[in-house]
Amino acid sequence: MIEQRAARRFAPTRAGIINLWDYRDEEFSFVDGWLVLRGPNGSGKTKALEVLFPFVLDGRIEPRRLNPFASEDRTMKSNLLYRGQEVTHAYVWMEFGDGEQYVTVGIGLRAHRHVDRVTRWHFVVDGRVGVDFSLLDADDRPLTRRDLIDRLGTDAVRDSAEDYRQLVDARLFGLGPARYEQLLDLVLTLRKPQLAKDLNPVELSRTLQRGLRPVEDHLLVEAARSFDDMEAVARTLEGLVAADAATAAFLAVYSTYLRTHARAAADALTARRDAVATRSTALGDARHAADAAAKAESAAGERLGAVEGEPGRLRAHLDSLKASAAYQSHEQLADLQRHVHDLAEAAGRADEAVVAEESAAARRRTESERATVAARDTRTAADRLAADLLLDAEAAGITWSADDATPDDLAARITARAAARRDDVRAVRA
Repeated sequence: MIEQRAARRFAPTRAGIINLWDYRDEEFSFVDGWLVLRGPNGSGKTKALEVLFPFVLDGRIEPRRLNPFASEDRTMKSNLLYRGQEVTHAYVWMEFGDGEQYVTVGIGLRAHRHVDRVTRWHFVVDGRVGVDFSLLDADDRPLTRRDLIDRLGTDAVRDSAEDYRQLVDARLFGLGPARYEQLLDLVLTLRKPQLAKDLNPVELSRTLQRGLRPVEDHLLVEAARSFDDMEAVARTLEGLVAADAATAAFLAVYSTYLRTHARAAADALTARRDAVATRSTALGDARHAADAAAKAESAAGERLGAVEGEPGRLRAHLDSLKASAAYQSHEQLADLQRHVHDLAEAAGRADEAVVAEESAAARRRTESERATVAARDTRTAADRLAADLLLDAEAAGITWSADDATPDDLAARITARAAARRDDVRAVRA
């Protein structure tokens, strides 16, 4: 569990100071684990660093550890009673997160003007100040130790600073007591202001050696062996570089070949897929045709089964027909058919003659009508002529009666009268 928590790499996200020195309830936010304190002299930068690092990690209250300049002038009690209070409660806390969960560590303090000792209690809890729990009561005053236990539970609160350090190490770092102390010493060394001004390399080296994790022996052996093999590694690297260049040149040509081959294979695959699609369509059509032929064959089989007895029945019927009187009179029927044919031809000719006679009768009726009209006109003309003859006869002194003017034998009477008149003329002349 410790290795998993270390692998997630907790980083500080927030820190806070409540009712300590001139801070009423101050919160500091970290960005990607970093915090920058800027401000003029006397603004509280050193005081914030004094009560936070590494105090919230170890819980030690000695003035030389609290003050970055290792001075013993300012004690924690003076920080708590800075504004002249009689008694006060205060808290310092820091929040760590790994992106999924948050852990808050902190220290509660109580100071009384007439008591030299500062009472402390420590807590390590999952959650966030101001989100999951609060260190202030309803009257906006810091919680007492009892109130904090009521809120967080007895397992989260420790009175001993040593127990608190073990709990912080187990929850956040997993280093073990010795290495955790080395880490705190390293933080104290790096916290010193103007660290590089009076830099003692030997002392800094010793401090770093105490604070940093010692290198394991097998790693040193492997590093030494690596130095021995470095020249061989360099030669191998040169060979690998040359092989890489040759491989790259080969791949440039071979890639073109592979692309061409892949394109040809893809074209062949496309053609085969098209052929498969065409044949699949033809196969589907053939299957439909086979199904239709099977159905037709079944229907034909049924019809064949139904008519298998028909030839015998038809032969029997044919024999009965041949034995019948009608079949015996077949020749007579043929003669009658020929006679009917002749009669039909004669009837056709008679119909043609009737049509011709009807046409002639129509013409004759037309001619008769025209003759009637002509006779009527002739009679009219004859009447006018008879009247004219009567007048002429009277003028000529020829006896002429109305009966003589009748059309019947008019020409003969005119001829006879004309002859008599000529005879009279000759007699007169004689």
